[in-house]
Amino acid sequence: MSLSLLLTTILKHYTEGPPGKSWDLKFHLSVAALKNNDGMQKLPIEEARKQFDQYIGQIKSPSNVVVKEVVLDERYRQKSRIYLEKGLKQYEDVLDEKWKEPSDRLHGEWVYTKEESKNNEFDKVILHMHGGGYFLGTPKSERTLTAICSEHTKTRVLSIDYRLSPENQFPAALCDSVAAYLYLINPESDAGFKPINPKKIVFLGGSAGGGLILATLLFLRDAGLPLPGGAVALSPWVDLTHSMPSFLDAEIDKADIVPKILGFRKIGPSSPIADESIANAKALSDKIAQKKPNIVGHPSFTEIPQIQLYCANEALAIPYVSPMLAESLGDLPPILCQVGGLERLRDEAILFSHKAANPHEYQLPSYATKNFKKSPFKNPTKVILEVYDEMPHAWHLFTFSKHSQIAFERCCNFINRVISIEGENTSMTDLFKEDVASSSISISPSFIAMRIGTNGEIKELNETDRDCLKWDKIGVVPKEV
Repeated sequence: MSLSLLLTTILKHYTEGPPGKSWDLKFHLSVAALKNNDGMQKLPIEEARKQFDQYIGQIKSPSNVVVKEVVLDERYRQKSRIYLEKGLKQYEDVLDEKWKEPSDRLHGEWVYTKEESKNNEFDKVILHMHGGGYFLGTPKSERTLTAICSEHTKTRVLSIDYRLSPENQFPAALCDSVAAYLYLINPESDAGFKPINPKKIVFLGGSAGGGLILATLLFLRDAGLPLPGGAVALSPWVDLTHSMPSFLDAEIDKADIVPKILGFRKIGPSSPIADESIANAKALSDKIAQKKPNIVGHPSFTEIPQIQLYCANEALAIPYVSPMLAESLGDLPPILCQVGGLERLRDEAILFSHKAANPHEYQLPSYATKNFKKSPFKNPTKVILEVYDEMPHAWHLFTFSKHSQIAFERCCNFINRVISIEGENTSMTDLFKEDVASSSISISPSFIAMRIGTNGEIKELNETDRDCLKWDKIGVVPKEV
């Protein structure tokens, strides 16, 4: 953080007050440091990644944690590719075929405590996908998060270094995520562990990683593959059309670290990756113009230039790109969704959660759910939605704060419950045990939605939280931001 930003933030903190009343100075400074990254936007994407990695390199891993690198046999990607080629056939005309040709092996890292390292056999795993807008980040960038989850759940975490865009567009990241899951349930003989029961696997991811784990759940469900025991989505990015009101909310501008930019980042200055990506995008655009594919979408997609580094505009409503827009979010394993009350992604997390828990009631948007009656996935998904007062995007990473500590405690409690459940009949009481007696919030057979106060108190959602469910531009790309 520059000296000028430091002084300006301190002055604002004591004269105007922080964007969130509960923010102390350290929290305010941490948000300001991440929020003011305009310089990163102007760098070539290679340099932006390099600077990000240098910043992350300064963060020390907890002393009680073991980190072990792993390289997956290529047969897992090949198997994943077979499933994806079949499942994505209807979308192939809007996809860059280069995802089928990875330039490197699939890497990741095991994260576990030194105490857990004494246990040579293990039967439960957290599968983690990092955030970073699909163009930034590595497992190391969220090692603090994975270490906390491993320690508090006494569970090993496998964090995957999935391929990044724009050089690896959708579905490259999904292919890698599915491959990692296949590795866990059917490991090679020298992997060091026996096949993990899918019900003893919990998916974990934040931001783009949160969107990716939910997309993976959808794909596994649709492909008829075994589903994991549950998933924890931290501020998941599930709407790549940026259509929800909170994305455009001027009040959120003051607090959130996520820029009000369609796609969160432009391609940037000329560089090897940028130049190749621009050429590839032009080739894909020509292919789409020639094929004239008839897939789910909205006219707004083609009224503006490409907004995402991750995919063509014509692919935005593919459910594994924008899970919020899926025809149905039913028949998924239990999901805990945590999101901040002062972040751009708030409304999409709220709508996603309501759609999953009540598939019949929230057939939104109409253009993406017109065939809902034919869907075989109409059973409600059990969902716990937690909206955290005054929190911006990525507050979990500020582990020094009580806000982060409260969220992690609840996250780890959910993971422990999920992996301890025996049998198929999971009740909401099983997932929400210690809070049931002390809470006055309403609990349905498939859904619990709540606000979490700055001291951890549980409250009903605000009326304004539900306003997004009536939004008439769901799944419509905004023309101006």
